[in-house]
Amino acid sequence: MQEYTIHGGIAGKRRLEILSRTIRPGTERFLKTAKLHAGMRCLDLGCGGGDVTLAIAKRIGFDGIIVGLDLDEHKIQLATESASIKGIKNVQFKAFNAYDLTDESAYDLVYSRFLLSHLRKPKIVLQNMWTALRTDGMLLIEDTDFSGHFSHPPFGPFNRYVNLYQRLLKKRGADANIGQKLVGLLQETGFVDVQFQISQPVHLEGEGKLMAEITFEGISKALIEEGLTSVDEAQKIHTGLVNFRKRSDSLISLPRIFQVHGRRP
Repeated sequence: MQEYTIHGGIAGKRRLEILSRTIRPGTERFLKTAKLHAGMRCLDLGCGGGDVTLAIAKRIGFDGIIVGLDLDEHKIQLATESASIKGIKNVQFKAFNAYDLTDESAYDLVYSRFLLSHLRKPKIVLQNMWTALRTDGMLLIEDTDFSGHFSHPPFGPFNRYVNLYQRLLKKRGADANIGQKLVGLLQETGFVDVQFQISQPVHLEGEGKLMAEITFEGISKALIEEGLTSVDEAQKIHTGLVNFRKRSDSLISLPRIFQVHGRRP
């Protein structure tokens, strides 16, 4: 079941690599919540290019194992190659649909970033995560509140992009603002000790400032296919985003990121 709205493949992995570098400090702080240690068995669901998967692998030692699952076979291939190049052996990458996860009490930690916001039925996947965890196992989720994505000064093409992204996911049955709902969703699933924090990098310069235009490139085809914009408008929005990014006085944020964790009792 293909639901992910942003294109994959090599271009998609490049986008994810830039995103991963941009939000790495926030994710690393969040991972400390899990108190990772040697010998843990972990799952990264919707692992993308595997950047966080490999970071966790380094923290759990040779006695630990982490499995990275993603629907995009090409990203899985690239992630496997990256692990091989880096000599990281306590990791397994597989092309897999999150809806099909049936592991029971198999993991000490389940981590997922920017997956649930793209799913039509995130509650099913959350239940799968619950089932996959052992008693006292930890779930760590990072996902977006796209409504908090901002620029300064306010800029028309940027605001249009933010609006179109949310409308596209809504039209496809997903929720770009699921971050706001994660605490309640985890509690509803049965997790306890649910806590959250918010991370939101904002950029005046550097590659993080590229994320808006790269993300728009990744959804343009889908926007046109869904009738939400035209080829002409998409080109104008993209040109506007590029020009705005080049301005020395412009600030561009990432979407507001909710980082939520809970424990299976």
